[in-house]
Amino acid sequence: MAVKKKTQKYWKTKIDKVFHEYVRRRDADNDSGYCKCISCNKPIHFTESDSGHFISRAKMATRYDEQNVHAQCRKCNRFEYGRQFEYSLKIGTELAEELLIKSRQIYKMSDAEWLEVFEEFRDKLKAIKDIQNF
Repeated sequence: MAVKKKTQKYWKTKIDKVFHEYVRRRDADNDSGYCKCISCNKPIHFTESDSGHFISRAKMATRYDEQNVHAQCRKCNRFEYGRQFEYSLKIGTELAEELLIKSRQIYKMSDAEWLEVFEEFRDKLKAIKDIQNF
């Protein structure tokens, strides 16, 4: 009996959980768990932050690009449309343009490729948890 192919929704849900926690922890101080919003610089605990995408996560080519996602306060991310202008100032014009070009690429993956992305961020999350003191 053949193994049923997983849906894109299945993989996005599975990967998003580990990816978003990894990004928020990556941007946090290893001792206190606090980070700063990429857009407004407000200090926030990583548990109270979002993983804000510069290019919308609807664009699959940049959805899991670590340069495209940073800790962001919920106000900026959810209620102020990510404050993209301020976000772009922080990441710089060159990177902003690279991400925009990359976001326009067609992005299709096999189950094996989805699994590879999941395992990469699962392992990165575990590694960062091991060094953080909170």
